[in-house]
Amino acid sequence: MNPFEEKLRNALRREAAPEGFAERVLARTRGLPPPGAKAWWRFGTHLAGPTVRWALAAVAVCLAIAAGVVHRERQERLRREGEMARVQVRQALRIASAKLNVARKKVQEISQEPTGSRL
Repeated sequence: MNPFEEKLRNALRREAAPEGFAERVLARTRGLPPPGAKAWWRFGTHLAGPTVRWALAAVAVCLAIAAGVVHRERQERLRREGEMARVQVRQALRIASAKLNVARKKVQEISQEPTGSRL
């Protein structure tokens, strides 16, 4: 027999159950804490019913829907702010263009005047 088969045979050999195993299994099937269990084990075990599970699932669905609504509203607000910024940039460019046209006309007027008439 090779070493692998020997290890497998040793891993699968029969062993006696630990002491108190049957009592712990029976207590769990009855919904009781195992003998000698700590207080933290019992905390929340009354919440294991199907009604509570359905309620928790409903709360999770409501939270997911609320998160989706909040995300959609935030995206809509950002889109509106972007539109307003675009309108403001276009208006600023129109104003700047008008001011540059006025300055260009003044420069052209100055450059067309005879040099002696400025004094």
